[in-house]
Amino acid sequence: MSEYIIVSDATVDLSRELIDSLNVRIIPMIYILDGKEYYCDPSKEEFDHENFYSQVNAGVPVSTSQNPPAIFKEFYEECAKEYKKILYICFSSGLSGNYNSARMAASEFMEEHPDVDIKVVDSLCASVGEGFLLREVCAKRDAGAEFSEIVSFTEEIKRQVCHWFVVGNLEQLRRGGRINAVEAKLGSILSVHPILTTDKEGKLKVSEKVRGMKKALKLLAGRVLKYAHKDISHKIIVAHAGCRELADELRTMALETGRIKECIIEKIGPVIGAHTGSPMCAIVFLGSQEDE
Repeated sequence: MSEYIIVSDATVDLSRELIDSLNVRIIPMIYILDGKEYYCDPSKEEFDHENFYSQVNAGVPVSTSQNPPAIFKEFYEECAKEYKKILYICFSSGLSGNYNSARMAASEFMEEHPDVDIKVVDSLCASVGEGFLLREVCAKRDAGAEFSEIVSFTEEIKRQVCHWFVVGNLEQLRRGGRINAVEAKLGSILSVHPILTTDKEGKLKVSEKVRGMKKALKLLAGRVLKYAHKDISHKIIVAHAGCRELADELRTMALETGRIKECIIEKIGPVIGAHTGSPMCAIVFLGSQEDE
């Protein structure tokens, strides 16, 4: 057994089976659907994605809320019963206040328990970008990396995680304040879809705007040829929010580039899906996007 435990949070958007295979722990996160608060924990339960996205697209109000420091302290305490070293790969600080809450809780917990060492790493990623990073770090752990080495590796490789996503329903972005009503209306009429990514500070930014979902998917697949490392032939991740057919299409396009041999498909959970709605597709791999 490793001397340390790797943890992350519900925005990794990985399946329960994959999370189980990684031997990690997941911190639940909050979403509010139709006025009722829920905790999402993909490591413990199967989420009804189809029902969730049908409600969101029908206009049922949905939002998210960051975890208070107390939630993180409780989680650290549970982990510390078995491990004295904890690495927490956290949802991007550019998109949520969870990172600051987690660091505050870690600092307080270590003052109370000086024998425990907690490192909180800002993933600078969203959704399966964070999940992809988690998978890479776990592979390094399984290769025998010690705690200090795994922390340094996480900080290094997070800069190489390339992820883009396309949103098909601009109304949900409008509801969340990401775009204004005029942009949403014109985009819907003209079938314009924003291609989004995160910048060096982990904040969302629009990379391009494309007319038509088919063209948008081709653009995402083309990112593999343009930005992926030359030796990425092993794996990428494609993910979707309530649109498996589009994800299958994107996966096929990515494989047709001839650069990859493995591509798994994951589902976007409610914490991220609350802000994107459906349809939404994402692609993630290791590479460099310096000119993005």
